[in-house]
Formats: sequence, structure tokens, C-alpha cells
Amino acid sequence: MTEQSKLEALADRHTLKRRIEQMDVPADVNALLAKLMDTTVEVGGKLVQVGRRILAWMFDLARNSPNIAFCTLVALVLSFLISSIPGLGPLLSPILTPVLLIVGLSMGALQDFVDRPMRERLSGMERQIKDLGVA
Repeated sequence: MTEQSKLEALADRHTLKRRIEQMDVPADVNALLAKLMDTTVEVGGKLVQVGRRILAWMFDLARNSPNIAFCTLVALVLSFLISSIPGLGPLLSPILTPVLLIVGLSMGALQDFVDRPMRERLSGMERQIKDLGVA
């Protein structure tokens, strides 16, 4: 199955709706994600389901690269906290937000890059143990 067909399967409306409902987030966030899912754009006379594709890509990123997703979320939360500091927040936020996002994405990508080979080795060892009939 190609990457494109995997994303198409993830972009199914029913699948995305179920994933959104299973998320442990406030109802407002669920409503915003459901609204994003319905976002469409007309390109060259064809209707493109942009919202579904974005959500499918986000869920795929979170599943395949959990450290990138987590570190980006931490960077965004820190950016929000910095921007809410009275007086200094509006001055520091435009400078620190991009820096925090770059650092967060880089750290998450590095962790996913380092972690993936180890995960693959451990799953290979698990298969070998199962093949021996031990587990």
C-alpha cells in the first residue's frame, strides 16, 4: 500500500470523526476539529477536501512521529505562556515563538530519528522470541 493510499484511507470521514471523538480534549476543540474536517476548496472546478487531508496528515504524524508532535505541542504551550506575560509577553513572543518551534521540531525529529532504529530492533527481537515459542 502506497503512502498516498494510506493517507486516503485515513482521510475517510467516518474514521476521522471517530478519532476526533476519541480524543481526550474539551468539546470546543472537538467542534473546531469537526469544522476543520468539513473545510473544502474548489481547485480547477474540482472540490478538494482540504480539512480532511490536513487532519489525516496530523493524525499520521502523531502516530508515526510521536516525539515531533509532543515537542511541537510543548513549544506551542510555552509560546502561549510567554505571550501571556504582562508587558514583556507581546515583546518576547514574536522573537521566541519561532525559536521555540524550531527547537521543539528539531528535538522531536532527532528523538524520532534515534528512537526508530531501536524500536525496529526491539520489534525484530520480539518476533524472534515469538518464533521460538517462548512468548
